[in-house]
Amino acid sequence: MRSATARIAAVFAVPLTVSMLTACGTSSDRHGAPSSTDQSSEQANHNADDIAFARNMIPHHQQAVQMAQMVPTNTTNPRVIGLADQIITTEAPGIQAFRTFLMQWQDVQGHDTQGKDSTGRDAGGQGIPMVGMVDQTTMDKLQSLTGAEFDRLWLTSMIDHHRGAIAMAQDEVAHGRNADVIYLARSMIATQQPEIDQMKQMLGG
Repeated sequence: MRSATARIAAVFAVPLTVSMLTACGTSSDRHGAPSSTDQSSEQANHNADDIAFARNMIPHHQQAVQMAQMVPTNTTNPRVIGLADQIITTEAPGIQAFRTFLMQWQDVQGHDTQGKDSTGRDAGGQGIPMVGMVDQTTMDKLQSLTGAEFDRLWLTSMIDHHRGAIAMAQDEVAHGRNADVIYLARSMIATQQPEIDQMKQMLGG
């Protein structure tokens, strides 16, 4: 069975391949511009929920990576260090994957990589709120703690962070349209729920 990182890498390759084929003119007219049929097909391949999910998961993953990068300098707990390494390995490629999806969709619908359309309006519609983000006060406190105190706050914060990601991923599975993004969402659920269980065990709960 492939690892979560391998699955993410496989999905990441999909939008890149599509973009490369389009750039090479496989679905273009003689001037290299995508046809209206190609644009309609690409637009039908995703919806507002896909856009909102991709846009929200970029800063969400970025914060998880930022928190994981604190670990080696703030604790010597090998279990926490191992988990942090796992989070970086899994979530860093996801950031680039979501950026690639947004860049691909921009070519068709005029959205920028922040999920805005050409008029600056929210391209993701109502979407869902970005839940589970750790507030800045807690982030600053994590930086100041070491040892067991750091471990406890870090694990508690990361559990909430993962729960937020899972909630957003479940919403994407229920309402998204793009098969590759939904696959990423399912992979996130399958990866992060066991990590939550592991962190709760590490807290003794």
